Amino acid sequence: MIDNKWNTPQYQKIVGVDYVEGDLFVKFEDGTTVRTQAEKLQRPGTSNPAWNSLHFDDYQIVVPSPSGEIQIPWSTIRLLSDEKFAGYWAKIAEDEAKRIGRQIKELRLRKGLSSKDVAERAGITPQSLSRIERGHHDVVFTTLRKILAVMGYGLSDLEEVQTQPLSLNILVERLQKVGIKKDWIFQRFIPANLIEKINNNPNSSALLEEAASYIARIFNWSIHEILGSSPLSLDNSIVQFAAFKSYKRTNELQASAYAIFAHYLANITVDAVADLNISNTSIDPDELRGIIAKNYGSMDLENTLRFVWDLGIPIIPLEDSGSFYGACWKIEERSVIVLKQLTHFHGRWLFDLLHEYLHVAKHLDERQNSIIELKEILPFDNSTDEEWEASEFASNLLLYGRAEELAETAVKFAKNKVELLKSAAIRVATSERIPIDIFANYLAYRLSDQNQINWWGAANNLQITEPYPIDIARKIYAEKVNLDKINELDRDLILRAVLSK
Repeated sequence: MIDNKWNTPQYQKIVGVDYVEGDLFVKFEDGTTVRTQAEKLQRPGTSNPAWNSLHFDDYQIVVPSPSGEIQIPWSTIRLLSDEKFAGYWAKIAEDEAKRIGRQIKELRLRKGLSSKDVAERAGITPQSLSRIERGHHDVVFTTLRKILAVMGYGLSDLEEVQTQPLSLNILVERLQKVGIKKDWIFQRFIPANLIEKINNNPNSSALLEEAASYIARIFNWSIHEILGSSPLSLDNSIVQFAAFKSYKRTNELQASAYAIFAHYLANITVDAVADLNISNTSIDPDELRGIIAKNYGSMDLENTLRFVWDLGIPIIPLEDSGSFYGACWKIEERSVIVLKQLTHFHGRWLFDLLHEYLHVAKHLDERQNSIIELKEILPFDNSTDEEWEASEFASNLLLYGRAEELAETAVKFAKNKVELLKSAAIRVATSERIPIDIFANYLAYRLSDQNQINWWGAANNLQITEPYPIDIARKIYAEKVNLDKINELDRDLILRAVLSK
């Protein structure tokens, strides 16, 4: 705990000084008198100080000598006599060294210079510069000016730098400000073993730089940008957002950040499936239904995933939370689909897959190479012509183009009574040989959209949930993607973000 008396005039102000047979007696305003050997206060290199001719003012003692005046500040006297104050003063000096070290490092990172380059130019070893930047070594004034000069800075630049001790928490706070959620950072981006090392060595600059490197490659930042003090900004040239302004700022940032992350995963995946043949796509529901039935069997989630993969379209399954519901990109000549769902309902995954398939088959081109889903994919979404067309295609393919007709039949069988609709839906799905989960979802959306009736409880009871749909998608992804073609860092990212449970 800091003793407030050390910062008071009474503790610091000198009111009397006597020199007696080699000892100096210094009296302070707080009533204390300090006795110390005069020679201990003598500056190295001076000789024959005239102690009997000394004089003093409020905060220093001045002793004449042949080589010039010896100035002894109050702090020097207190340091020799007050052990607690000496410890406090040492801590102040240590903090100052760390502050200057952080400022030097911040200026170096701003210029994108390596510690080796700066050290060589300044005529010191890289190890010395490292110790200075970490505050483990006092830097003399001439060396400080030389370090700043070789980087193109002066002392005024040093003072203008506002820094704070770097830590994993500060790094996370900086990333959160641009929409990168904390759970993404710890669960997806930075390896768990590195986080453990940082927790055990929280002041390690090397470990924090390593952590920053995992983020830097994904978001196209340099390490010094991440670890610096200037605000970060996302590179939104990677993605194109429709109706983006209709979302709150937090959701906008999170959606943008996650889309950039998903796009990075898409690029990794495309590189790893270079040998996957690309086939022509059809947008005729009857033709597609026939192809899947002939070559794969029933149009369930696994068969449809395999069908799309066999067209040369990779599918990346994700289940992180956040304001992002899927995407498709054209990367070079290959299209890629990202599905992000938290639900375990096969019907929802299947509908979203076919929705994105239509975007790939019809809407992606050289002019528009990305489509991002910022909100939940719904059968009755008419926010844009493209969204309406994609959802209409999925419904027509799954319900044989008779969705509305079948819904009317179910309502008729239920005699317009909501409590009878579940049994009516099962009756229609069985007789027409359509998937009950898809049909139940359509009815629930229709009732919600047209009649403001919540029928989701019944619809959810009719869903297929086993095996977990994301496990199916992960299994196929692992079969199709050659992980050996991916570098070690990106392979770890794929394992954690796409293939881990």
